[in-house]
Amino acid sequence: MVDKQTASVESGFSFALMAGFTPDSAQQEILATTEGVLSVEWQAKHLIVRYSIMQTGLPQLQQQLQQLGIPLKQSRWQGIKAGLKCFTDDNLRAHAVHEHQCCGKPPKGM
Repeated sequence: MVDKQTASVESGFSFALMAGFTPDSAQQEILATTEGVLSVEWQAKHLIVRYSIMQTGLPQLQQQLQQLGIPLKQSRWQGIKAGLKCFTDDNLRAHAVHEHQCCGKPPKGM
């Protein structure tokens, strides 16, 4: 049986970067070696990061990008998209550690 605390649930996010900015290989390598990051890919104004939600989250990744000097595009749409992704990741994380109970069984402790 898989230990629920160490279960790996993957997620990903496409960070929109400021126009004209391209992260250098050192920035990408540092980000790729961050705990919980599974892969980093650069595609035309977007940095696509796949990560394990059991080890890191979107707010931590955004903070890491800021510390590395990678400018994220700031817009209302990006804020909505990031907020929805945080909400979804929180739900997946909670679901991964929740112990399900069959409907035909009485609650524990009875």
